[in-house]
This record gives sequence, C-alpha cells and structure tokens, in this order.
Amino acid sequence: MPGMVMFRRRWSVGSDDLVLPALFLFLLHCIWLVVLSVVLFGLPYGSDQSCSVTLGDHGRGYLGILVSCLICESAIMWLSMRGSILYTQPREAVQYVIYIRLAILLVELVYAVVGIAWLVQYYQPCSDVTAKNLALGIVACNWLVIFSVCITLTCTFDPTGRTFVKLKATRRRQRNLTTYTLRHRLEEGQASSWSRRLKFFMCCTRAQDTQSDAYSEVASLFAEFFRDLDIVPSDIIAGLVLLRQRQRSKRSAILDQANNDILAFLSGMPVTRNTRYLDLKNSTEMNMYKDVCYYMLFALAAYGWPMYLMRKPACGLCRLASSCPCTSVSGSRMSQSVTVEEDNCCGCNVLAIRRHFLDRDLKQVQIVYTSCHDAVYETPFFVAVDHGKKKVVISIRGTLSPKDALTDLTGDSERLPVEEQHGTWLGHKGMVYSAEYIKKKLEQEMILSQAFGRDLNKGTMHYGLVIVGHSLGAGTAAILSFLLRPQYPTLHCYSYSPPGGLFSEDAMEYSKEFVTSVVLGKDLVPRLGLSQLEGFRRHLLEVLQKSNKPKWRIIAGGTKCIPKSELPVEDDDPQSQPAAPPSSRLWLHPSDLSIALSASTPLYPPGRIIHVVHNHPPETYCGQEEPTYSALWGDNKAFDEVIISPAMLNEHMPHMVMEGLNKVLEPLCLVSEQENSGPEELEANQPTSNTTVVITSQTELNSSPLPSDSSLPANTDGSFTGSLTGTEAVSVPLSVVASPSVSDTESVLPPPSPLSDCTSASESCSVSVPSMSNSPSNSHSGALSVGDDSCIPPQTQSDPADSPLSIDAIAAPVSEIPSDESDCARIENDPLKIVISHSSSQKHEVCSLQAQNIPYDTLV
Repeated sequence: MPGMVMFRRRWSVGSDDLVLPALFLFLLHCIWLVVLSVVLFGLPYGSDQSCSVTLGDHGRGYLGILVSCLICESAIMWLSMRGSILYTQPREAVQYVIYIRLAILLVELVYAVVGIAWLVQYYQPCSDVTAKNLALGIVACNWLVIFSVCITLTCTFDPTGRTFVKLKATRRRQRNLTTYTLRHRLEEGQASSWSRRLKFFMCCTRAQDTQSDAYSEVASLFAEFFRDLDIVPSDIIAGLVLLRQRQRSKRSAILDQANNDILAFLSGMPVTRNTRYLDLKNSTEMNMYKDVCYYMLFALAAYGWPMYLMRKPACGLCRLASSCPCTSVSGSRMSQSVTVEEDNCCGCNVLAIRRHFLDRDLKQVQIVYTSCHDAVYETPFFVAVDHGKKKVVISIRGTLSPKDALTDLTGDSERLPVEEQHGTWLGHKGMVYSAEYIKKKLEQEMILSQAFGRDLNKGTMHYGLVIVGHSLGAGTAAILSFLLRPQYPTLHCYSYSPPGGLFSEDAMEYSKEFVTSVVLGKDLVPRLGLSQLEGFRRHLLEVLQKSNKPKWRIIAGGTKCIPKSELPVEDDDPQSQPAAPPSSRLWLHPSDLSIALSASTPLYPPGRIIHVVHNHPPETYCGQEEPTYSALWGDNKAFDEVIISPAMLNEHMPHMVMEGLNKVLEPLCLVSEQENSGPEELEANQPTSNTTVVITSQTELNSSPLPSDSSLPANTDGSFTGSLTGTEAVSVPLSVVASPSVSDTESVLPPPSPLSDCTSASESCSVSVPSMSNSPSNSHSGALSVGDDSCIPPQTQSDPADSPLSIDAIAAPVSEIPSDESDCARIENDPLKIVISHSSSQKHEVCSLQAQNIPYDTLV
C-alpha cells in the first residue's frame, strides 16, 4: 500500500508484496545454477559433436543470465522488506530493479526460443544424452519462469490503473473540472471491471435479466467500497491480522480496568451483571429452547445431499444409494409421494431431506413439496408436515451456489411489500425479492393448502405454521414471515445465523413478536451489512495507518500470537506514538481515511436473538479442554462490529450451529442423569469429604430441632443464619462446581472439582442442589469472589478451631442485602451465600447455592 506505479500505470500489487515471489525465483535459480554448473564443468559430454559444443556455449551464456537474475531478485527481496505498509520511501528503488529484471526476462525469452530451435534441429540426430537433458532442462526452466511472470502480471493488472495515476496527478494541480471527469471515469471503469470478474466467476451459469441486474448492483457495491482506496489485496490480509490483535488487546485492557462493569468476554461479546442468560431451569424457556434445537434440523435438511454427505461422508453415500430411485424400487415409491421441482435425475436432494429425519427416527415428518430451483433472487425451499409438533414447516435453503452469493451481495435496503406497516419497514433487497418469489410460489401451487389438508383425520387443518432457514434462508424466512403473517397470525419463524443487514430498526422491533434468531459465537454473517462494512473499512485503514512494521512480518506473525511490538499503538499520548518517518507525504493518506460509503440506512438482525457463546479454556500440557457453552439473550444492535477470528466462518456452518445448540444442553443432561441415579451410585461417584450439607424448607426448619451446638437465629429481615460442622448434618446429594478467578479474556469456567478443593480466597464456587420438594419457588443462582471479610456478617463467622471445616450460610433476598461496593451484594434471583472456613487459613470462600423448588432455602 499504495499500489506500485510502473509504465505510467498503477498495478494491484504493492512494493512490499514482492518478498515471496522474489524468494521463489531466487531459490529456483539457485538450484538451477548449481545443477547447470555441475553438468557443464563436472560431467563429461561429447566435445567432438557439433551439437554438444553448441549447447556448451549456450549453457555458459545461460549461467551469466542466472547470476544476474540472482542479483536482481536478492535486491528486490531486500528492498521489499524495508519500510512499513504506508511508508514506501525506502522501497522507491524497487521499480528500477524490476525494470532491469524484466530486461533480463527478455533475454531469457530469447534463450528459450533458441533452446526450442536446438531441440528441433539436434534432439533426434544428437547421440549425447547429457547434452539432450541439459537442453531440456534449460528450456523447461526458462518457460517456467516466463509463464509465472506472465500469470503474475495478469493477476496484478488494473484496468483503471492509468486513470488512477492521472487522477492523482490532477489532484496535486487542483484542477477541479478535470478531477471530476477522471473520478467519474474511474468509478465507471471499476464497476465495469468488477462486473467482468463476476461474469467470469459465473461463466458456467445461464444468464438471465435478473442475474444481469445483480451483476451491475454487486459490481457497483464493490466499486463504491474500494473507490479511491489505494490498497492492494495483501493490505487487507495484514489489516485483518492487525485488527484481530487490536480487538483482543482492547478486551484485555477493559478487563484490567479497576472500575469496570464487564465481568468477561464470551465469544468476543461483553458479559455484565445485566446480561440475561436463558433460564433453562424454567420449563417455559426450556421448551422454547428445545424447539429452537429441533427446528434447526429442518434448516439443515434444506441443504440437501451436499450437507448430508459432508456430515456423514462414509455411511451417508450408502444410505442415499440404498433409497435412490435409480437403484431401488422403494426409493422410487417414496419420491412419487412428493411434489419435486428441478431435482437431479436421481432425486438426491429429496432423499437427503428424508434421510435427515429418518436418521433421527422422526417418521412423523412428511415432505409435501420440494423446490430445488436455484436462481438469483429465487431460493430453493421445501414444505413439510410435522405430525409430532402439529406444525406445517417451510424450510428455506441458505447460500450454496454462486447465484445465492449474488443474492446475498445485493444488500441495499428495500421497502417490505406489506400493506399495514408500523413505521419504516425496510429489508435486505435480495432477500426481499427471494421472499416474494417463495410467497408467489406458495400461492400459485397452493402448497400450503395441500400441507394443511394433508391428513384431515389427524387435524392438519388446525396445525400451526413455522418458517425456518439458515444464513440466506434465515433472512428470507424472516421476511417471508412478514408477508404471511396477515394470513397466519400465529406463525413463528426460527432464523439461524441471519445476516446482520436485514431489517430496519422499526421492522426489527416488530419482528421480536414472532421471530427467534440464533447466533453462534463469533459468526461473521450476523455482523455484516452495509453500515457494518463502513465501520469495518474505517477500522481497517486505522490499524494500517498506525502500524510501523513491514507487511511480511505482520502476515507471518498472523500464524501465531504477534509480539506486542507488532501491535498498532492505541494510546492517544503523542509521546507513545511511533516516530514519524522522514516522508510524511508517503506515510499519511488522509484522503483514504476520509472516504466513506454512501449513507445507508442501518439494518439489524431480526427478532429476539439467542446468542450461543462459549469460553476459551487455556491450553494445558495435555491439550486444550473443551469449552463451556451457554446461551444468552443478545442485543440486536450489539452485532455492529466484525470480530476477527479464525472461527468467524466455521461458526456460520449449519452443522456447527446445531452442534453448538446441543452443547448448551449437555450440562443439564448430566445433572438430570445424576438426579435419576440411586443414592448408592451417587455416594460411590462423589469424592470423599468431611463436608455435608442439608437443605430444608422454612416449614421443615420450624418443625425440626436444631443440633445442640449450633444456632439459627432469625434476623429482622426474615432471613436465617446458622453454623454447623459437616460431621453433624444429614447427607443429601450435592454437586459442586469450583471456578477459579478469570485471568484469560475469554475464560469463565474451568472443569468441575469437589468442594474440598476450594482452598483459595480468590476462588468462587457454585453449589447445585437437586430438587427437594414439589412446591414452586425461585431458583437461586450467582457466583461471587471474596474480596475481604467485611461482606460476611459477624453472626455467620464460625470458629475454625471447632472442626477442620465449617460452613456458614445466609438466605436472604438480594433486595434486602445492603448494597455496597463488594461483590457479595450483587447476586440476582434471591441467592444463598455460603462461607467456607478452613482451619489452616483464616481466609473465607463465598459460594452461590443453586436450589430448585424450595420456597425459602436454608442451609443448616
């Protein structure tokens, strides 16, 4: 950055991009120089034959060419490694060395032609095998270098390069009219160039009018994004590496601040005390979340046979072949019961959709209609009847073809075709067109009428409507739910990994009534929109401008953690800024940083967002532990920044979304298994400890006598306090999870450990107690770290000399606990506070107790 100017034209390559190409040619020429020297001066060949003598002279001349090539390529490498991304003055001599290298290339071309002529004339009659092999090697090496240079020139050629140079020159002279004309010509040239690239990429598809319109719109979008921006592709790669490190350093700096409300970062998102996690112990939210996991299978099945084979590469092919109409009669019968549009000859997509459900033993799901028609603004989908859930499901496929990509990239805002609108309802243009196509298809083919009348004996006429989709299908499904809601007011939409630039603010708020979205981790797509791209480009240029390191070092460091010396300086202190290079004109490009995309209406993801996040456990000697997944309610406007991460593309894949959703339920499944286990099995599985805890309700407490050496005074606020050694209590099943203080920016919870292992005052514990009664109650949860003993009331501090381990507890609503600066007063949902004292230390530990179905929990 900026692009090199040679032959009075800008090229799409920077002067600091030549390190690897020059290194490749340098190594190739070194190897060939050694081989050629050994052949010419070390091996005997027939000097009495004219062909050998001629070839020997030819080889000696080629040695001189190789030596000159090595000198030029080493000079290019050395010069290209100097300076920084924007500081190009140390690399100004690169273009002159390249001119010399191109002149040598012309000599190589002459030698290649002469070598071919020698082969034509002497290869058959010449009996010297060494001479023949030498000639073949020289010709092959020459043409390899020539072809590699030609390919490089083709890839780096900029059709608007000459106009760009003229525009830059006229700006210096401040010719306003000429500058305007050249700018207009440059924009048209860039749009035309992007259109040709798209057509080349889509050369195997049949062109349609809508597709041609999409070409022009997407080309205009790319041309506007890179308008007047003097960067090359490698600058974007280096910028992504720097931007990732900048984001990570910012998160670390936030956590290091003393007065900070952010407890941790999960999947790059801040977690505060106001963060709302899904209460999966609540039956309503648990059933809702199970529906989210269930309908993800429909969104996954819409991808047909490619996704099925990707998930099951071994047995999947055999299962599809066993039910294929081409090889099986039963497969032909299955296909006849479904209306299929434009599937392949074997009906693989329909079979794969069926297999997705049959593999899960969901025989109650019946496919009614499947459309595999794929075009720009026309997305494949299928309709099924789920007798188990009593729903008719419309599942829309996500991006799987270049045509789908064109639909994705048509990201301008378009008014939703809905008559009654509450505010300004705008949506993603390409997905609005796709939703209109599906709605028209449903009406023309009367598909929903067929689905609701599928089996009147089972009451299908009264089934509900569900619309699901992933990625492109998620955005189309959300918009389609707007179009169908007037006819089906009880419909619900499940939008998995939806695009970030989908709805305007008014439409987004309204969609929360009937749309549930799911975002996994650092997924890129829910953070992409025109407004997000504006901020992304601005941040990218900022880190490039602040970096004072060579590009090759930045990109090479992207494979591992970059040293802090490589990071861009974030401090505003002038003394901390890097020293300005000698040429400020080459260092700063204020025109580039002041460029902004055309003003666009901010668009947001749809509905209520369930954000599935996970921590990143630190690596150990035995590898890395499995991350802990959790689900929280996300803010639609919080997905306004692209989080650079290696997982930002992988976590968008539909099978990864399904896996992440299921991993949230894994801890609950383990707890459920423990609750269903017998007492003997629980006692055998639990570690030996002197600590025993009894949980009783307030009624049981009043009717049961307390041990003689402990007291449980009642406080004025209605809470109870008490102390009891572990050896005098009655044992109940108890599971304990210890969690050390977070040091990593992405870590929250370590693996489970017994209560007796909590020996540090800086550790926080979470105690989970199974259900003790059938009465409804609140669920007590929280996690605290002990700062000092001031947060522990005097009446709850037990004497450590009485026993090796004693437990004190307080049960009180958080609203009645005095609010202060300590963490003890910041528990939600009526927590129980447990203080564990050790005889070996006067330190205390504070744990939160999670007890289900106990009106007023008391620890004895």
